[in-house]
Amino acid sequence: MDHNRRALMKYGNQNKWYAIYCKSRHERQVHLRLQQKGIHSYLADYETRVLWGTRWRKVRRNVLPGYLLIYEHMSPQRYLEILQTTGVVKFVGGYWPKLSWIPEDQVRSLQILLGSKQTFEEIPYFNQGDWVEVVAGPLQGLRGRVKQVGKHRTFVVVSIDLLQRSAALHIDSGVLKKIHRRMPAEEWE
Repeated sequence: MDHNRRALMKYGNQNKWYAIYCKSRHERQVHLRLQQKGIHSYLADYETRVLWGTRWRKVRRNVLPGYLLIYEHMSPQRYLEILQTTGVVKFVGGYWPKLSWIPEDQVRSLQILLGSKQTFEEIPYFNQGDWVEVVAGPLQGLRGRVKQVGKHRTFVVVSIDLLQRSAALHIDSGVLKKIHRRMPAEEWE
């Protein structure tokens, strides 16, 4: 039995999507290097217009800055070949042999979005329980905890723990940023 056939039997024969983290601003070069090695990588980039000074310019941006997606049947040899590619920092998630993978429908949806040429807006990703701060508008500086994540608006709870009182409001997700919550003792230092 040849080596490739044994690898298929041991590791399965199903391709999966994996994410790799690249050196800062090296996604495009890593993408080309992986393709030269025969590894199927996906750079989730799109064309957009940005204002530079007084002129609008067309630029390509990666929806996943710092990351590339890999669609491969992962064997130990392939794993090492990818990691040893110049510009690759690491696989995202678990390490060999318990690699974290991305469901195919999520990647397919991203590909459909980018292929459609429709205008879209990148928004922050929040989980229930994340601490956030409002960075613009009349509520700038307000801090609270995400209670519920909606399509365009996030439900944020502001609390006074000592009094066990809370107030909640819906806020546009675009004006929120995730923060690290300091413990009360740290605030007095």
